[in-house]
Amino acid sequence: MFEHILTALDGSQHDTKTLAATKELAKLSGAQVRVLHVREGHFIGRAGIVPSEEHDHAAGIVDQAVAALGAVGVKATGTVRASLSGLVVAEILEEAEESGASVIVMGSRGVSDLTGLLVGSTAHKVIHLGCLPVLVVR
Repeated sequence: MFEHILTALDGSQHDTKTLAATKELAKLSGAQVRVLHVREGHFIGRAGIVPSEEHDHAAGIVDQAVAALGAVGVKATGTVRASLSGLVVAEILEEAEESGASVIVMGSRGVSDLTGLLVGSTAHKVIHLGCLPVLVVR
């Protein structure tokens, strides 16, 4: 059922659980994995998008995840995308479409119900704006 998994990592402590769930799902289904990290940034005039984290740090998150998946026999590739702050969801959904994902695996930071209602979480928005199954790991 799941041939291609997109795993979105945010660089938080939740990535460990997200990656563990991805490993298990990939092993059970024989799926290939695409690891994604989106570097958020802010638009500053002619400078364009100025990311809030260094590319090397972002690439390190992806490279470590790809290596960890490969170590257990899961075929994986990875990419880093840049986005304006608040538009991460669009990048996740675009990567899912471009990579041919059949499921998205991502973590939840566990925002409160009130915060979720007011601003929404990334996971919540991916679930409601996307058309793929989403496994949210807590």
